[in-house]
Amino acid sequence: MNNIVELIKKNEQLFLENAEELNEEEVEQEDIDEYFTIQGATEEQLNAFEQQFQIKLPEDFKHVYRYKNGSGYISLLWPQEGFYRGYRLLSLQEMSKIKSYFQNENRKMIEFPEVIEEKQIQQLDERIKPYLFCEYWFPFAEYAGSLYLMLDYNPSQKGTVAQIICYVHDTDFIYYIAPDITEALKLTETVIEGLV
Repeated sequence: MNNIVELIKKNEQLFLENAEELNEEEVEQEDIDEYFTIQGATEEQLNAFEQQFQIKLPEDFKHVYRYKNGSGYISLLWPQEGFYRGYRLLSLQEMSKIKSYFQNENRKMIEFPEVIEEKQIQQLDERIKPYLFCEYWFPFAEYAGSLYLMLDYNPSQKGTVAQIICYVHDTDFIYYIAPDITEALKLTETVIEGLV
């Protein structure tokens, strides 16, 4: 799984070399310095997270977190072309905290007819079950506190366990991103190279 770390490092370099252009503003040096001080999660921390939520984290996901337990204010993931900005990786501690108040209950899209019309629900990717909130979704990256990348532990029959999906607050909808974090990192490389 060393290729995962190499992919992250390549994306780090791409982002830092083009941070101002990508963010449309200067990235603070102290944020960059802080990013490089962030250590990886320990096996004890990863095991404790899995035990707390009774899930098994994917191996490639754990390799990412062994390298960096979060990314501070640096946008490490850019998996969606033409779709907002990059996402900062949450630490395991932040994931636990967010899970206590967000995606901690099951609410289907049909329960929100004032914001989600039936025709929108019909456009939902077939790999995702029609929920807006689901206790089996685990946010692990965010942008501006309103967009979240999540591990999906309750996919449809056409999906895969721990696939990556995205919650978007402004449209109150869920989008499919990738089958795993490895593919999300590959998409990040492609998107950043396309933007610069």
